[in-house]
Amino acid sequence: MKTYRRTALLVAVPLALALGACSRDDTTNPTVGQKIDNAVANTKDDLARAGDKVAAATNNAVTDVKDAAQNAHLDDTAITASVKTDILKDPDLSVLKIDVDTKDGVVTLNGLADTEAAKTRAERLASGVKGVKEVRNFLTVKHA
Repeated sequence: MKTYRRTALLVAVPLALALGACSRDDTTNPTVGQKIDNAVANTKDDLARAGDKVAAATNNAVTDVKDAAQNAHLDDTAITASVKTDILKDPDLSVLKIDVDTKDGVVTLNGLADTEAAKTRAERLASGVKGVKEVRNFLTVKHA
């Protein structure tokens, strides 16, 4: 009976050690499959982070473009208002006869001026407003 126990013990111990080795997670010497799994997991994480960065950069760019467009529109409106105010202040010019439009800092004058000097003065007033890049003077001198 002693021999049977000894034989059983001699068989059981190495078998237990072998089974234990099969289930252990050896992080110092990962298998090829574990290396591939780790690389795939890292790649997924890297792609997710990159996607988040691209999304944030895109949102920032969209916001910047919207802000720039809004500011350009407000600047054009302010330029138009300033030119009209300056024309209104001038006794020889009629704000009712002169149409002022502004797009991207370019002021366009349309309508009627009483004299050639008034036409020139309207252009000079418009070009003196801050933010004006160019004045297109299409005023017509009315002949009596």
